[in-house]
Amino acid sequence: MSNEFIPATVRGGSAALAGAVLLVAGCASGPARLPPPALELLNAGTLVLPRDCEPGRGVVYRTAFVVQPDGRVTRAASESGGGCVQQALQEWVGTFEYRPVPEPTPAVVDWIGVSATRGS
Repeated sequence: MSNEFIPATVRGGSAALAGAVLLVAGCASGPARLPPPALELLNAGTLVLPRDCEPGRGVVYRTAFVVQPDGRVTRAASESGGGCVQQALQEWVGTFEYRPVPEPTPAVVDWIGVSATRGS
């Protein structure tokens, strides 16, 4: 049996990403505001886990970040503790490039490691 990561798509994006991914834009409290802008992922690097780094089966790893007006990602931080998976996810999220947005937009990626045999 080999470990492989199943691609998924970020909501509003078009690039395939490794693992099961959910993107949630942040909200603001107070007076009524327009909803946060939809995020459109244009490009993402490859998620690389170190050889001796094994994600927990069924464990959700959350990484929060901010998409800047020019589409760059800043402040990538794990919300699921520390470790080799979380570090790799922070580095990967740092490679994301989005279509420009009108204002800084908080977002998160939830990633789940999935083990499967090829062809199953």
